[in-house]
Amino acid sequence: MKKFLFLFIAALSLTACDVDDDGPGTVQVLAEVVDTTLPEFFEKDKLYDIKITYLLPDACHTGIGVQAMREGSGEAERRKIYVGGVASRPANQTTCNLEEDDLEVEGSFSMRVDSDQPYTFYLWTGVDVDGESVYDEVVVPVGEEEPATPQE
Repeated sequence: MKKFLFLFIAALSLTACDVDDDGPGTVQVLAEVVDTTLPEFFEKDKLYDIKITYLLPDACHTGIGVQAMREGSGEAERRKIYVGGVASRPANQTTCNLEEDDLEVEGSFSMRVDSDQPYTFYLWTGVDVDGESVYDEVVVPVGEEEPATPQE
């Protein structure tokens, strides 16, 4: 998981910059996932649009998207998906005087279910006191909807 965190942070460190500027133009940070539209189950070989809601750190940040990455390329690792919101702010901004009541942003990503085994989603919720990432874990089985049982 530390390897994933390193790759995730490395991907976020790519920032836009001005040719005449020696530093980055924006700073990107992970944003807490607060809601998702994961289904109760997946059907194999279907494409799903997964919507998430994430929370901006403050009103000076702007939501720029969703980062969803598989743990690896092996069959079991492909079914472990790490998800976080991504927010940015100007790099030279040291204080934030803006206030906003609604800091929730919606985003989405698409994925094709290519296995008949359950998928595990790790929804980024922040860091603990040791600076380690904390995730909410959601397991979504793959199968078919069970037929409704008639009431007697």
